[in-house]
Amino acid sequence: MKKIISYILALFILFIQPEVKADIFMRAEQTGVPVITSSLITANINLTYPQIGISRLFASAMEPYITNNENQGIKIPVNNLYLICDGESYQLSNIGMQLFYIDSLGDLDFTRTAQKNITLRLENIGELPAGTYSIPLKFVNRTSLIQQYECDFLFSFVIDEKQTISSFSGEPLIILSEEDVFNKQISIKNKNDIKLDLSSNTNWSLWLDTSNITNLEGEYSFLIKSYTGNITNYEQNLTRIFPNKRYLLAEGSSTLDGFESGNNVPTSIIIEYSFNNSDTDKYIKEGIRQYPLTYIMERK
Repeated sequence: MKKIISYILALFILFIQPEVKADIFMRAEQTGVPVITSSLITANINLTYPQIGISRLFASAMEPYITNNENQGIKIPVNNLYLICDGESYQLSNIGMQLFYIDSLGDLDFTRTAQKNITLRLENIGELPAGTYSIPLKFVNRTSLIQQYECDFLFSFVIDEKQTISSFSGEPLIILSEEDVFNKQISIKNKNDIKLDLSSNTNWSLWLDTSNITNLEGEYSFLIKSYTGNITNYEQNLTRIFPNKRYLLAEGSSTLDGFESGNNVPTSIIIEYSFNNSDTDKYIKEGIRQYPLTYIMERK
C-alpha cells in the first residue's frame, strides 16, 4: 500500500512540474586524447545520465562547422562528424536532435545514474592546417516521465605543425676538369639539379644552411630555376654561398587545399648550383665537388 501511495505521489509531482532539468546528474567527459590519422579523428566520450523510466539519449551540434580557433576561415562542415554507439553510426547536425540510444532499465529513483561509452568520429578528411579545432555539442536525456536532462560538451582536437622536405636528387654534383679550375670565365653547373618537394600545414619559410661547411674552395652559388605550387616569394638572384651561413630560399602558404582527402597541393622548387674559380692565380684541384648542404623548413 505504501508503495502505491509513493508511486501516486511521484506522478502527482511530475504532472504539476512536467519538465525538470537536473544537469548535475548528466555530464559528458572525454577519456584519453583524440586519435588523429590522415583520414579520421576519433575521441572516446563517457556520458553519465539520470536513469529514470525510459531514457532516450540525443545529441546535437550547436554550430554548423568545426572551426579552427586560430583561423576562423578554416571550417569543416559538421555533417562530417559522427557519433558511434553500440556499433551504430549516427550523423550529427546542428538542425534537430539525433536519437542514438534508448535505455529502459530505469525506475523512479531520481538519483540513479547510468553511464554510456560513445565515440565521436570525424570522417572524410585529409591533412588539416595546424591549430586547435572545436565545436560545442549538446547531449539530452528525455525520459518517459516528461523530463529532460541535458549537458554541454566541447569537442576539440589539436593539429600540430608539420613541415616536410623530400628530395630524390642527392647532393649537388659538380665536376671540375683541369682546365675548368683556371678558367675564370666559365661557370660549371651541377650535373643534377636539386628538386625539393615541400609540404606544410602552415605558412612556411625554406632555408639553405651551410653550417656543416667549414671551407669552400672557389666561388659557389645557387639559383632557383623554377617552382610549382603554393610559393609566394623566392630568391630570384644568383646568390653566392659562404660557409656557416643561412640563406632564405623561398616562402609560401600552407600546401593544403581544403580539408578533404587528397588535398595536398604539389609544391616544389628546383635549385641549380654552380662553381667558378674567382682567382685565376690559385690552383684548385680538379675532381668531384659535393658539399653537405642542409635544408630547413619552418613555420613563418
